Amino acid sequence: MTLRNGDIPNNNLSGIQSKTFKQFRRKLNEKVPDYRITWVHRYNDTIIEVGLEPQKKWTYRKSIRASKVATEVEDLTGITIVLR
Repeated sequence: MTLRNGDIPNNNLSGIQSKTFKQFRRKLNEKVPDYRITWVHRYNDTIIEVGLEPQKKWTYRKSIRASKVATEVEDLTGITIVLR
């Protein structure tokens, strides 16, 4: 089941983690709109895990762009985003 990006539950994220996730989701939609976020989980206080589901035409470059977006957001907020 694929959720729309607005329907993703926060899974007990803290305030800063929720803010980080929203920022990541917004930037990901701008730079790599082909990916859908299917889930997000809190790993610990400084790490969140995000499940991505690529569309039909998955490319290595798009996954690198998604990783760069995660790194950019991590640099701004200090919360590490692990992509699955």
